[in-house]
Amino acid sequence: MKLDYLFLFLRTKPSSLAAALFALLLVSCGLNNKEEPSYSGTKALFLLGEHEYGTPETLPAFAKSHLEPLGIASVMVKAEADDRDSPLCHHFDGIELLDSADILILSTRRRFPKTEDLALIRRFIDSGRPVIAVRTASHAFGAREKGTGYQPPAGHASWNTFDVDALGAHYTGHYRDKEGHPPLAVEAWIEKSASTHPIVQNLPSTGPIKIGHKLYKYENLDPAINVILSARYSEEEPPHPVAWTNEKDGKRVFYMSTGSVEEMATYEIQSLLKSAIQWGLGAPRS
Repeated sequence: MKLDYLFLFLRTKPSSLAAALFALLLVSCGLNNKEEPSYSGTKALFLLGEHEYGTPETLPAFAKSHLEPLGIASVMVKAEADDRDSPLCHHFDGIELLDSADILILSTRRRFPKTEDLALIRRFIDSGRPVIAVRTASHAFGAREKGTGYQPPAGHASWNTFDVDALGAHYTGHYRDKEGHPPLAVEAWIEKSASTHPIVQNLPSTGPIKIGHKLYKYENLDPAINVILSARYSEEEPPHPVAWTNEKDGKRVFYMSTGSVEEMATYEIQSLLKSAIQWGLGAPRS
């Protein structure tokens, strides 16, 4: 069975996380079948703390298949629990390794690190070192009044304006629920203004990019950000930003609202994420 047929099958029938991870490994053959630049000696720290979209499983698999061949060593720092009733939900053992990392890949949802650990994250971003933020990272450290475990416990801290401060746009929730639609039902496209951006050079230049139907809503986009991908439900609606970069005030941040299990199984989203990490790191070390 040919690789493209297997990919199409798994893309249209992503029945489980296992199938998606299998697809990720298959697609890696396509992304890594040419000579790649070496980033030997580069360290990436993945900060993982969400359980709705499967990134604690898909992102380590992505790092293994796409970053390791580039010479990038990845460290996975995961929240010690997903139970909101447990203080371990906000504990990230090993986060101090961020000080020696070259890039941060962030996928958390309303987690509240220790006060000193959140200060470490702020310093990393302010230093201009690259940050790649995935899906729920738009509200990575944001508290809310509703629900148990959505406020920082003693000794921990929230960062309610992370979306504006780091990403350059205000997250306001989902647009609308499209239950019953296929997992990859929305068409995204590369913005013309970003057509030459290095992050999209391995994406198809024609035709839509299929993504999930649960779009996030963003308002008050900073004029300084560079929207790379946009999407919409129908021609009658305005476009919604899906992926962008923010280099304001010396930052080097990339964000994508994609990141579900089904999306992470596609060539396009894997390519987008891989290229964003390479963009963040800049030219390989000599």
